[in-house]
Amino acid sequence: MYMMRLVYHCERGKSLEVANSLKILNQVYTSDGCTNGQVYVDRMGRMDRAVLEFELDSLDRFYTVLKERYANLSPDAQRIVDSLNEHAVEGARELYEVVE
Repeated sequence: MYMMRLVYHCERGKSLEVANSLKILNQVYTSDGCTNGQVYVDRMGRMDRAVLEFELDSLDRFYTVLKERYANLSPDAQRIVDSLNEHAVEGARELYEVVE
């Protein structure tokens, strides 16, 4: 089991717009089998950040589905990507193994 965290540093004052896009992305990832998704915005430390954190069982399955989605983006998916690209300055993907 893995936990993935998508961290977006947003344009000043745009973290809620990015968080709204991440909420929709979380629904998509949940339909693909990811679990325990949560969206966060910063309250301390570095400002203007939005985070999506979720768990997944298989990295191979996750990236296979992701590649398929990006190859055939629906208009709704393209709007999410456009919003993230418009309001985020940079992003990072973090991956952790869940220790049980």
